[in-house]
Amino acid sequence: MSTQTSGQQQRLAGSPRTAGGGLRGAVAAEWTKLFSLRSTWYFLLTAAAVMGVTAACVGAVTHDAGASAADPATLATVFGVEFVVAGLAMLCVTGEYATGSITNTLQCVPDRARLLIAKSLTVGAVTFAAGLVLAVLGVVAGAAAMDESTSDFGQVAGQVFAIAVHLMLMSVLTIGLAAIVRSSAGAITVLFVLLLIVPTILQSIPLDFLTNLAQFLPQAVGTQFLTGDADLYGPATGLLLLAAWTAASLTLATAILGRRDA
Repeated sequence: MSTQTSGQQQRLAGSPRTAGGGLRGAVAAEWTKLFSLRSTWYFLLTAAAVMGVTAACVGAVTHDAGASAADPATLATVFGVEFVVAGLAMLCVTGEYATGSITNTLQCVPDRARLLIAKSLTVGAVTFAAGLVLAVLGVVAGAAAMDESTSDFGQVAGQVFAIAVHLMLMSVLTIGLAAIVRSSAGAITVLFVLLLIVPTILQSIPLDFLTNLAQFLPQAVGTQFLTGDADLYGPATGLLLLAAWTAASLTLATAILGRRDA
């Protein structure tokens, strides 16, 4: 008996230890969960419909001969598509809390930071790729509805890429907010308050400090990045500020998620 036990111990000692899936395994799990849900496809189809219809409507009322063919797609992103994509990102977190599956997720990936990074990488990659497709769709729909437009390939390609980056960063920012709030209703409320309500309130108060402060909130910096307007701080600074908001959201979410139970 003791000889058999000793042999088993030697085999176990000589066998390689399983280190777990790590970040790659966590990303693979998030990828599987994301594309096994019908809601993912519903959100992507809805985003395509919103982009096509909104870009066509914007293009129909645009009569500036110097406007870019991608301008309608840019406005459609800011005023509609980004909220649909944010809804997709939100459900990747709040859906697990609603069903209770977050317990299993945290058992498989107990490292909270790794879990949020995996969700961010997965959703960010999907929304970036989807953003490219949506932007091209918006360019086609908007240009078809416009009377006249410029079709400089470099400018249009740059705007298409900017739309994809914007949607990616907004989706990752939403993941952080959803992890902090943990409920769909709460996440939607916080997102609308941060993107729309707070800037509107600040701009309605006749104080220069508050009006300028509103220009540094996520919606304003994202718009600066997309439109390329250099009146305030320009698209490059807008991109950096939006990335900073995204990083702050994930950092705060990681800190809060690490201090509380599922």
